[in-house]
Amino acid sequence: MNLDKASAAQSRAPLAPPEWTMVVERDLSQFTADVRLANRVMCRVSVVREDGDEDAARAALADKARDWIHDYLVRSRSSA
Repeated sequence: MNLDKASAAQSRAPLAPPEWTMVVERDLSQFTADVRLANRVMCRVSVVREDGDEDAARAALADKARDWIHDYLVRSRSSA
């Protein structure tokens, strides 16, 4: 899944580049997403939703992933 399709804040910049995706797994009330670049796991983020709302969990995960990707890209550019 591309990150921006699941984001609760789609108008918030920066958007994730299209080559970034996330794969979400659920274990009871915990949702974990593998954040991937070209199918390579770069990071994992998680949230707990006691109400089990998967759409809300995916949106929160997408926002967390986008923030992480933004920080990663900034660090990558500044270390080059």
